[in-house]
Amino acid sequence: MGILNQLNRLDRQAWLLLAISGLFAVSTALSNTFVNVYLWKLKRDYGLIGWFNLLQYAAMAVTFIVSGRMAKSVDRVIVIRWGVAVHALFYLCVLLLGDGSARYISWLGGLLGVGAGLFWLAFNVLYFEITERNNRDVFNGMNGFLGSAAGIVAPLLSGWIITHVDRLTGYRIVFGLSMAIFLAAVMVSFLLKRRKVEGEYQLVSVLRQSFRMKERWRWVMAASVAQGAREGVFAFLIALLIYVTTQNEMVLGSFLTVSSLVSLIAFLLVGRYLRMQWRDESLFVGTFMMGVVVLPFVWKVDTWSLFLLGVGAALFYPLYMVPLTSTVFDVIGENKTSARLRIEYVVARELALNLGRVLSLALFLWWVSRTNDWEQLRWLLLIIGFVQIFVWWTLRHVPPVSMTTKPKPGSS
Repeated sequence: MGILNQLNRLDRQAWLLLAISGLFAVSTALSNTFVNVYLWKLKRDYGLIGWFNLLQYAAMAVTFIVSGRMAKSVDRVIVIRWGVAVHALFYLCVLLLGDGSARYISWLGGLLGVGAGLFWLAFNVLYFEITERNNRDVFNGMNGFLGSAAGIVAPLLSGWIITHVDRLTGYRIVFGLSMAIFLAAVMVSFLLKRRKVEGEYQLVSVLRQSFRMKERWRWVMAASVAQGAREGVFAFLIALLIYVTTQNEMVLGSFLTVSSLVSLIAFLLVGRYLRMQWRDESLFVGTFMMGVVVLPFVWKVDTWSLFLLGVGAALFYPLYMVPLTSTVFDVIGENKTSARLRIEYVVARELALNLGRVLSLALFLWWVSRTNDWEQLRWLLLIIGFVQIFVWWTLRHVPPVSMTTKPKPGSS
């Protein structure tokens, strides 16, 4: 009954947003990792994969700036709908291009980045508006649970389809399924209430706060750069290395399934038991242990050390992500002025995240240009594997926001 009581804090709009997030998670779990593997099979080049991801994040950053202005004048619900639709268009393009996809890597990376920028800008703003401080950790825990549940079933299904059908045909079936699920998420978005914010788009004003010594937001932006630095490389490289070492999509799917199962259990426990006063301790344990799990891979480069790295990171990731996300959005909603500029704050944070991602991917591209030995990547992973400790250190400068009633969205 304790868990049910926690979930009762979420209203219908929160559940609809979770449904869209869940469908998004299923579709990305089916295909996102396998897109990188698909491109690797077409042209075995780490640099190509790195550029695909770097261009994705660069396009995402630009899209956030534009979509932030759109969300001020149009409607966040429309923006999230467009974001999901562009993801569906991306997979349609991959299906139509087939074996020629590697020749259009810049366009494909940019298209996926545009879709991600539209989706995550709208999702984060809607998340802020729909949740309150007293249910934000519950929402984050449930959202993590849905993402992990999708990650348990979908990659295994993808691996089975790809290995039991002609390999490239299997990839196209998986990408077609992803496109259909994204279209289903578009349909669900029509059930969300329309939300519009009036007022001037003040992104420059919010960005200036990042350089003021006494501002909480300065520390949030610094933490976001460090968060992005880890995500930029780890988001694709571990799974790709699993495939490179095993040459088997079913093994890769099994790895992703086990990682997601571990993460699901951890998200459930964190969402159920984490208290606001424990956020600092949770963040420290999560950030430190996510670095420790890299060490076996540095000691011995093989499939098992990669499995330990991936599964270990999945275990400690919720201890890191749930308090981090809740703290960031508590700062955004700490007073009426910041809440009124919630779109600008979300855009600023995403720019910092993508700056970190682009910087780490630039380091990755420099690294692979110097050596063709993939085992040497362990030293790069060691460096990036501990960078998130900086997230914990910076957020220690952000004291908990008082438990006051959050300003109502839409009040300008």
